[in-house]
Amino acid sequence: MRKYFLPVVFITHLIVICALISFLGCEGEQGPTGPGADSSDSCGSCHNVSTDILAKQAQYEASVHATGGHGGYGTRNGCSHCHSHEGFELAMAGATDLVSENSTPPNCRTCHNIHKNYDETDYALSTTAAVAIISPLAGDTPLTIDIGKGNLCAHCHQSRDRGYEIAVGGSDFEIPGHFGPHHGPQSNVLVGFGGVEITGSESYTNSAHTTAVTNGCVTCHMAENYRNQSGGHTFNVNETGCVACHADIDDLEDYRGAQDEISELFDELAVLLVADSLLVLDDDDPEDLLESEANEDKIASSAQAGALLNLWLLLEDKSLGIHNYKYTKALLTNSIEALE
Repeated sequence: MRKYFLPVVFITHLIVICALISFLGCEGEQGPTGPGADSSDSCGSCHNVSTDILAKQAQYEASVHATGGHGGYGTRNGCSHCHSHEGFELAMAGATDLVSENSTPPNCRTCHNIHKNYDETDYALSTTAAVAIISPLAGDTPLTIDIGKGNLCAHCHQSRDRGYEIAVGGSDFEIPGHFGPHHGPQSNVLVGFGGVEITGSESYTNSAHTTAVTNGCVTCHMAENYRNQSGGHTFNVNETGCVACHADIDDLEDYRGAQDEISELFDELAVLLVADSLLVLDDDDPEDLLESEANEDKIASSAQAGALLNLWLLLEDKSLGIHNYKYTKALLTNSIEALE
């Protein structure tokens, strides 16, 4: 009988505890009032059986934000503010030391103020303030932009402060390692800021997307989702986001044609840079320009260096001109003309 003694005691204690809870209720120190209709609402008022939040989580888990490899960067001060949740929160609070030894990847709470105010602003975006866009070129004053909800995205989707002293017609330039604006300079391209504007046949103007899209990135990249493949929190553009402005879906063929044109300009510029020994194509896939350090320590003319920077800026943008067709075409065309 001894082997049953402990379970019997445990069960007896459990019954007593349950009886006390039933008798006394949950009358401990109360937390802040929740966002429900009144203070008597339970957690279930929001955390109900709806699959809305679960669906958004599933979409996010399929996105490049979730799968793009953020691990470890939270321990590096120059990376943490975009590659970790803790670093981003510290940066938004104005801190300069953004290192967190126990960093976590960007998540729901990075972009949303979840359960911080317990009012109508619960789940609001963590910031929509205007943001200063940095140029990779020395001497360029950061350009402050306001693209509504897209300001949240712009904090990270922009160039880093590289300080490149490239002036067309000026001194030669020694190509450093990791040359380029850094990954994700979409905001720079969207507003037409940060490229080396070489004089040529194309003028430097912006396309309609720069000003006509009310909330910048969010309007196009977070339209109604199609499963976990596009739209919503996958951040992949689908045609639902396009037809809000481009009512005739056939008009989208014009954009596909524009992307083909930009792709051809990329190829032309790449051939010229390879010929100048400033670019090396990937041996495994000649269409990919992955060996960005192959030209390290080489001396280039200012025009060559500018053309190379423009190539990397626009490749890292990854839109093939959709973000800003006119600016993209001008940078590529004038760079080609300068090297021919």
